[in-house]
Amino acid sequence: MNLPALAGAFGAGLVAGLGAVLPLGAMGILLLNEGSSRGWRRAVPAALGVGVADLLFAIVALAAGTVVAPVVEGWEPWPSIIGGVLLLVVAVVLARQAQRPAPKDDDTESSRAGTGLARFGMFFALTVVNPFPLVYFGAIAVGFGESLSRMPVATAFALGVGIASVGWNLVLVSLGAVLRARSTDRIQRIVTAVGAAISAVAGVVMLVLAFV
Repeated sequence: MNLPALAGAFGAGLVAGLGAVLPLGAMGILLLNEGSSRGWRRAVPAALGVGVADLLFAIVALAAGTVVAPVVEGWEPWPSIIGGVLLLVVAVVLARQAQRPAPKDDDTESSRAGTGLARFGMFFALTVVNPFPLVYFGAIAVGFGESLSRMPVATAFALGVGIASVGWNLVLVSLGAVLRARSTDRIQRIVTAVGAAISAVAGVVMLVLAFV
């Protein structure tokens, strides 16, 4: 396999990954809020959770092609229902956080224990229950045709997707962390409350669309 083909597949993966994450939807707002409320270091697991989910979507789409995407579409409305409920749960948690001061960087180590894995899992789950990325990457895989059927090319494409997703998500939590460092406790509470409101609206919209 020649290097230009691998480089082209990797570049296509980067573009496809950015196309999936650049629209600032509910997940983007949640990542901004994660950086703002928890600081950069403790927000990184959330960014990785979304990125790993996108990477797995790309791998499944490349492996299954046009087979998996229609099957997942046939699961509706359950993915939308689960996603909507999870977003409403997140909204409630954020609303409660907005009622008290955000945790500071000098919190004890015991209060931080286990939170990284929990945040990774929560953001991974919120991404996985949304079938759009799988359908999106499945459509791209079909568009590329047989060129992505070769393992080295498919691997380069999937890596590009994962790197693009994780990179952009880290940018979002970094922006949130900058806001945290330069804002007052009151502003942090407001940002958290806004994140809760957006999550609640997104959750309600998903539930409504699930039954339309």
